[in-house]
Amino acid sequence: MSSKKEKITAAEAILRSLSLQGVEYLFANYGTDHTPLIEAAAKIRREDGKMPEVVVCPHEFVALSAAHGYAAATGKPQAVLVHVDVGTQNLGAAMHNAHRSNIPVIIISGLAPVTDMGHVGSRDHVVHYLQDTFQQSDIVREYCRWVTEYRPPANPVSMIRRAVALSKGPPAGPVYLTAAREALEVKCSLDSKGPISIRTTGADERAVKDISSLVESAERPVIITSRMGKSPVNENVSALIEFVEVSGIGVVEHAPCVLNFPRNHPQHVGFVPGNVFDHADLIILADTDVPWVPSISAPAENIPIIQIENNPLKHTYPHWDFDVDMAVAADPIKTLKLVSEKLDPIDGESGRLFWENFSAEKRENLKLSVNKQIKDKKLNSATISAVINRVKDKNAMVVTDATTSTGGILNNLELVDPGSYIAKYGAGLGFAGGAAVGAKMAFPDKETWCLVGDGAYLFTHPSVTAWLSAERKVPTLTVVYDNEGWNAVRGSTKRTHPEGIAVQDGIPESRFNHPIDFTAPSQIVGSHTESVVELDRLEAALREAIEATENGKPAVIHVKFSD
Repeated sequence: MSSKKEKITAAEAILRSLSLQGVEYLFANYGTDHTPLIEAAAKIRREDGKMPEVVVCPHEFVALSAAHGYAAATGKPQAVLVHVDVGTQNLGAAMHNAHRSNIPVIIISGLAPVTDMGHVGSRDHVVHYLQDTFQQSDIVREYCRWVTEYRPPANPVSMIRRAVALSKGPPAGPVYLTAAREALEVKCSLDSKGPISIRTTGADERAVKDISSLVESAERPVIITSRMGKSPVNENVSALIEFVEVSGIGVVEHAPCVLNFPRNHPQHVGFVPGNVFDHADLIILADTDVPWVPSISAPAENIPIIQIENNPLKHTYPHWDFDVDMAVAADPIKTLKLVSEKLDPIDGESGRLFWENFSAEKRENLKLSVNKQIKDKKLNSATISAVINRVKDKNAMVVTDATTSTGGILNNLELVDPGSYIAKYGAGLGFAGGAAVGAKMAFPDKETWCLVGDGAYLFTHPSVTAWLSAERKVPTLTVVYDNEGWNAVRGSTKRTHPEGIAVQDGIPESRFNHPIDFTAPSQIVGSHTESVVELDRLEAALREAIEATENGKPAVIHVKFSD
C-alpha cells in the first residue's frame, strides 16, 4: 500500500481518495484520456485493492443510470468515469435525471492532453486534437452542484473530498471533475482523511411551535411529498408514519421517486392532489419540487400552506411560483419528528377518520375498475400492474420509467416496504434499465423489476443494459408496457389542440408504425424473453420470467396493450 509520504500519481490519489470517501463503484466508459487512471488502477489492484470496484459500461447513459440506481437504493454517492467531451455528451438525459432527483454522483471526465510532446500523457493520436474544447464543463454545468478541473500543483485528494461532500448536498446532485492526462501523471501525496460529516437540523423551536399549532387546529390536514422516503429509508418512512398517525394527516405522494409512505396505509390518499384539495384545510409541502400542476388542480387561496425544505427557495429552478404562507428552511424529517412530539393523537382523530374513509372509497373504486377491465380481458397499465402485484415477491424492488402508464403502476402495485420503489424525478426517458441494474447491485438478493413504456425502453440502450445485467450477474426482470408509441405526446397534443388538425389526423408523429421486436435487443446475452398479447397468458409468462431471473438470466416480457 502507498504510504502518506510516498509520492504517487494524481490518478492513483484520485482512485484511492474515492474509496476513502465511501465510494464503492466506478461505473466507467474508458477512452484514451484515461490511461493514467488505467495504470493507477492496475497498480492498486496489485498492492491492496483500495479503490472503488470498476464496473465497465459500454455506454455512458447506462453508466450514469446504473450509478443513479445504486445511489438511490443506498443513499451512497457513486462515481462515473466518461471520455472527454463526447463521453460527457453521451451522459445526456441521465445528467438531467440525477440533477432533478437529487442523486449524489461524482462524474470524472478526462480532457484532451494539453501538450504535443515531452510529457507523460502528451498527445499521441489525431483524436487528441479533435477532442480539445474551450469549456468542456459547460456541457453539464447547469446540472451540477460543482464543476472543477484538477490542475497541479493543487491537491487532488482535497478535490475528491470536497466533490463527495458537495454531491451529498443539500441539495444532493451531480458534481463534475475533469483532468488532462499530463495532470493525472503528476506526483503527489495521499491524505487519508475520511468523508466530511454533513448534518442537517430540524426547525427552530418557534417554527416547530407554529407548525404544531396549525396542525392541531386543522380538521383535514394534508401533506404532499415526493422524496421524504429517501435514504436512510427505514428511519425516514417510520418518521413520516409516526407524524401522520399522531396528526391525522392525509398523505399525497405526488410524482414520487421513492416510496415515501406505505401504499396500503389507510391515510395514504393517492398520488395526485386532485379532489383532495376540495377537502383539505391545511397543506404541508415536504421534500417536493412540484406539489401540484396548477392548470390541472390547485388549492383554494384561503388554505394555509407550509413548506418544509432544506432549500425552500428552489434555486435550481428558473421559475417556482407556488404560493406558500410559511417557508421553513430545515430538514423536513427532523422537523416533523419535533412536531410529532408536541401533538396529541386525540386532536388528530377527526382528520384520521376522514382520510381513512376518503382513502377506502377511492381504493374500492380503483379495485372495481381494474377488476372490470380484467374481466373484459383488457391489457393496459392497470391490468398489467395488477397481475404483477399478484406474482411479485413481497420484498421486491420496483424501478419505473413508464410516463403515461405510471398511474396504472402506482395505483395497482401494493408497495409497503421502505426502499421498494425507485423512479426518476426528471424527464429523461431510458432511466430505468440501467437504474434497475444498479439497484440490483446494491441488493442482489431482492427480486428487481424494471417497468418501462415502449418508448422509454428504446431509450434504455436495451442491448447495453442487458449485457451489464448479465456481466454483473444481477438479473433484472423488465416489463415493457407497449402502447405503440409516445402516448405522452398524443395526450399533450389532444389537451393543447383538442379540435386541431393533428388530432383529426390521428397524431401520426406519436406512433411507431413499423413493428418492433422488443425482445430482440436483450437476446444478445441469451435473456429470457416473451411477447404477450393476451391477458390470460400474462401471469404464467411473468412467473416463468421470475424463475429465469432466479436461475441467473435477465428477462424481458413485452406486453402489447389491447385496443
